[in-house]
Amino acid sequence: MADLKQLEFYVLRYVPYVVRGDFLSIGVLLVEPRPNGFGFADVAMTNDWRRVQCLDRQVDIEVLQSLEPYIRMQLQHSQDVGMLLHKFADSFANMIQMSPRAVCLAEDPARELKALRSIYVEEPSSDIMPAAPRPKNEHAMILAGIEDALTQAGIWGLRIEKVKAVEYTKKKGDSLVFDFGYMVGSEVRFFQSVPLKTNTNQAVILAHRFPKIAQCISAENGAIARLTAVVSDDLDRTNSNIEFALDAFKDNDVKVATVADMPSIANKTRQDLNA
Repeated sequence: MADLKQLEFYVLRYVPYVVRGDFLSIGVLLVEPRPNGFGFADVAMTNDWRRVQCLDRQVDIEVLQSLEPYIRMQLQHSQDVGMLLHKFADSFANMIQMSPRAVCLAEDPARELKALRSIYVEEPSSDIMPAAPRPKNEHAMILAGIEDALTQAGIWGLRIEKVKAVEYTKKKGDSLVFDFGYMVGSEVRFFQSVPLKTNTNQAVILAHRFPKIAQCISAENGAIARLTAVVSDDLDRTNSNIEFALDAFKDNDVKVATVADMPSIANKTRQDLNA
């Protein structure tokens, strides 16, 4: 995480009928804010304008295609997203709008920009082969539930993935890796798949280790680390081993959530990211 850059992005929308509110996402603007302007600043537009033509048969595609070099030039000169938004309103009669600011972390902003365009702009091809069935083991099923909730909330592309504890504990052989996380203000919020039906010992170890890891993260970059252990919906909570593991999480200030809880947690995270 020490090498990750904090970035801001905006989805560009074509809104031909402002009163009706219909729109299509046509591009993504990604910037790296710095005290005196931007570090990285670029835009990536759609490669397929057919959907725009379906929405608005009178659209001038050449004008929309000219937006990419225009925005890139504006970023080089003004480096002010607010000013760019005002220029959109003046030049395009509010037909080009930007989504609210969202944040993400990435090592390579250029690669992240392509990924964001793929997530928010490009329409999946209808001839893509069906996805392979997801594994049925408990750990994979919990991971799939977390992914589905984050995707439905629209924040899948903002996640930090596979954060290694050894980056902070500095202990050789530390194999703990957090599944997903989000930087929300001064907090880093981790979500971890915890298959309690399979192995309660690993869960107890995680519970007792996390407070120390949180201290190491705070010492490294000042962030407040929080952990949500995500467990299966159908746990047998009368099982003494499972009960012991759940108590260990509670005693060490680790939140426990079921897969069924994740949609509301993901929506709350989205609201906090946009706050």
